[in-house]
Amino acid sequence: MTNSAAQTIAKPRKRSKRGIEAEQKLLEAANTVFWTNGFAGCTIAQIIEESGLSVGSFYHQFSDKRELLDRAKQNVLADFRKSMGNFDLSRAGNETLFQLFHALTMSGRDLIASNRGFYRAISEIAQNQAEGFGDLRIIGATVIAGVGNAIDEYADQLVTPPSRETVAHAVQLMTMCVLQTELGMGPQFPTDVDEFANVIARAACGVLGYQGPTDIVPPATPQGAIQ
Repeated sequence: MTNSAAQTIAKPRKRSKRGIEAEQKLLEAANTVFWTNGFAGCTIAQIIEESGLSVGSFYHQFSDKRELLDRAKQNVLADFRKSMGNFDLSRAGNETLFQLFHALTMSGRDLIASNRGFYRAISEIAQNQAEGFGDLRIIGATVIAGVGNAIDEYADQLVTPPSRETVAHAVQLMTMCVLQTELGMGPQFPTDVDEFANVIARAACGVLGYQGPTDIVPPATPQGAIQ
C-alpha cells in the first residue's frame, strides 16, 4: 500500500450538517431525560421521543446510551477548556483571592447547570464503577494547578504561603459544593447564586488562611461563562 493510499484511508469520515444537527438534538434530549430519570432509569426510547427524531437516527449516531454519554463527556470537557481559556486567574483580573474563588464558583455552576443531566448520569455511574468520573477528573486537576500557579500573586492577602495540598483542599471544597448543589444535594445553601458563591468563596478562602475582604461581589457575568 502506498503512503498516499494509507493517508486516504486514515482520513476521518466527513460528517454531514444533518448528522451533526441530529447528534446535537439527541444529546440535548439525553441531558433532559438523564436529569429527570437518571442513567439507569432512562431508556433509549425516552431519549428518541424527547428528541423528536427516529429510532434510525439514534442508532446512526450512537450504538447505545453509554456511547452517547461518552460523547457528552467529551463535549463537557470541550466546554470546560473553552471556559478556562477565557478565565483570568491573576491578581490583575481579580484583585482579591475572594473574588477569584467567587468567579470560579460562578463559572463552575454555569458549566454544570448547562450539563446537569449528564453530570447526574456520570455521578450515578461513578458510585458503582472503579473508573469514577473518568476523563472528567482532569477538570478538578486543571483548576487546582491554575490556582496553585497564581496563588503567589495573592501572598499579601494570606497569613502564610499555602502548600500545594492546601490549595488542592480549597479547590476541592469549592468544586464538590458546586457539583452537589447543582445536583440538588445542597438544600441548606442559599438559593441565590451570587450569595451561594459568596459562601463558597469564603469557605475556600478560610482553608487558605485568607485575611482580605469577603464582601466584594464581582460583575454579574462570571469569568469563563459559556455563552
